[in-house]
Amino acid sequence: MKHKACAKCAGTVGRVNVVGNILMIAIKGYLGVVGGSKGLIADAIHSCADLLATIVMIIGLRISGQEKDEQYPYGYGKAEYIVSIIIYLFLFVIACYILWDGTITILSGRHVKPRMVALWGALFSILINELMFRQTLCAGTQVNSPSMIAKAWESRTDVYSSIAVLIGVAGAELGFHFMDPLAAVIVGVLILKICVEMSKEAILNLLDKAPEDMDLEEMRDKLTKKLADPTVAIRNIQAREMGGSLEFHVEVGVPDSITVNQGEDLKNKIRKIFSSMHERESRVQVLLCPIEQEAE
Repeated sequence: MKHKACAKCAGTVGRVNVVGNILMIAIKGYLGVVGGSKGLIADAIHSCADLLATIVMIIGLRISGQEKDEQYPYGYGKAEYIVSIIIYLFLFVIACYILWDGTITILSGRHVKPRMVALWGALFSILINELMFRQTLCAGTQVNSPSMIAKAWESRTDVYSSIAVLIGVAGAELGFHFMDPLAAVIVGVLILKICVEMSKEAILNLLDKAPEDMDLEEMRDKLTKKLADPTVAIRNIQAREMGGSLEFHVEVGVPDSITVNQGEDLKNKIRKIFSSMHERESRVQVLLCPIEQEAE
């Protein structure tokens, strides 16, 4: 974490998103109905999903933040991935409805000509969602929270969808009556795209996929150099995501003549080296294997 203030900022993300989405539901819903814009109404429905997703995110962060216990000795970090998947399921259902409604409107040939007042709803949505996206993504990146990052990208899809609504309302005003429901369809497609990409990432992390931005071979070489002990061999390093933290499994070949105290000192030294190699909170499990057993 770069700054101490990041933790405080991350603590306000949930409240900011709840208040922001309630405002957008009210404003976009009202202006969408008054202005007769299907696109803006679809955008208001999207904000309802955002509000639900924010509530789920807050619950997930509280669960994953619990200390490990006898029942869950590895902690609750993976709860964040489950929460992320639930968020995308919300979005998937909403996207399917928006796509269906917009497509039926276009195919039936119904003319939709929203009033210009709907433009203000779209502009308001773009501004608020972009601000929420920037704060949530920054905080989620600093505290390494998958569900917070998922929520940030959800706000960014709302920015894109509001831009589509803006274009749709302007196009309908120029006489292209299919533009407003087409904007709703574009909103649905954008949401589905984000759902597929981000839910895939969450599922892979549940399956203990190795972090893509981490070169374990390079880490192994650095660890070997810092230990500077020819009698110790770093045989294997494995890593997995645990919500906001990382877990490493390090297999080390050591002479079978070392004492228990020497082994514990070596483990502690390896853990300190790992903590100095990256900023993220991590847990390092070190397994010492006698070299003589390897030869057999």
